[in-house]
Amino acid sequence: MRFFILFLIFIISTNLSAQDPGDAAKHIGSGVVIGVAGGYAAHKISNGQRGWKWAGAIGSAFAAGLAKEAIYDSSRGADWETRDVVFTTLGGVISALALEVFVGNGGNGRGGNRRGKSCGCLVAQLDNQYEVQLPLFVENGTGDITSELQAAYLLR
Repeated sequence: MRFFILFLIFIISTNLSAQDPGDAAKHIGSGVVIGVAGGYAAHKISNGQRGWKWAGAIGSAFAAGLAKEAIYDSSRGADWETRDVVFTTLGGVISALALEVFVGNGGNGRGGNRRGKSCGCLVAQLDNQYEVQLPLFVENGTGDITSELQAAYLLR
């Protein structure tokens, strides 16, 4: 995480007067779109592993930025602009952060669907051997179904 914060500070601190701000926004936008597609595909292929999600988002945006500069601009005779690649890659970082929020962290850590790990939720187990008799009306009860079930279980 420190790397990404330092990377963003570096990008913000560079002198951006050499490039049209609208062009930079277009590169960031295209990096976000390409990064979401690549990151989500990597998320699905790797069964929700966090590293592959980030690698797919940033890698696909970086590859698209390189391809755009190498193929499209060279055929038109335009000069190589490293800032275009950097802004497209920055869009990939933004898309990886968005995927982290919306898709979650599937394999390890917070959020997502943690396979094989306890989620902290109650799991009901049906016990057909014993029949639980619940009171129909409790005069001074809390009205909470969970406490009623626990009381009925303990009184059994």
